[in-house]
Amino acid sequence: MSAKNKKSAAPKPTPAPVAPPAVNAPTATAAVDGESFQQRHPKLANAIFAAVCIYVAMLWLLALDQTFHWGIFGPKLPPMP
Repeated sequence: MSAKNKKSAAPKPTPAPVAPPAVNAPTATAAVDGESFQQRHPKLANAIFAAVCIYVAMLWLLALDQTFHWGIFGPKLPPMP
């Protein structure tokens, strides 16, 4: 065995460039356009917001009714005969 480096005279072949995998182009959706639900459906979004506000208000009113015994949602005890 010799200690000399044996270099080949022929240059090493370079690998062929590999094309990246094809990515499907995204379709035109609301997420791509950057539109929010409020912008796409303003009437429905306003109706949902109003319903949630009424629901929260009714929960607060029920809590106040039970705390102060106002009887808004019906009496605590059945009426006496």
